[in-house]
Amino acid sequence: MVDRALEVSSDDYNVYIPFINALKRLGQNERVQELRESQTRSLEQQLESVPEDVRARILLAVYYANFGKEDEAIRLLQTAVTLRPNDPNTLYNAACTYGVLQKKAEALDMLKKARDAGYSSFNWAARDPDLACLHGDPEFQHLMKGGEHKG
Repeated sequence: MVDRALEVSSDDYNVYIPFINALKRLGQNERVQELRESQTRSLEQQLESVPEDVRARILLAVYYANFGKEDEAIRLLQTAVTLRPNDPNTLYNAACTYGVLQKKAEALDMLKKARDAGYSSFNWAARDPDLACLHGDPEFQHLMKGGEHKG
């Protein structure tokens, strides 16, 4: 089913997300990696055509972070945040990208900005694997309990 769907819509980067999630849960990690690489190409093509597509930019930043392309990930991330500085989802996903890169201070800063912009899904954030580098941090724990920003 995945292959048939991608034959029709492989240029739409959104079509990959549910398939990647399903295959990940099924433990088909090799196939997940293949789809991530295909989605990465789709995202790169999207940004060539529509450079202001913040969603594509932030998704590609997370993938680049996962692939070890730190400089490229940060560059995409900074542009996305510049384009949508008050969007809670963009800021949250920026925090996740920094989390994947193991940049705790930056991840925590973006998470606070996301909260200040209206992000409120802290139940998810508390267990989000992209933020695993923060899960034991006291300031992160305080933030997850609705604590105010200090400083």
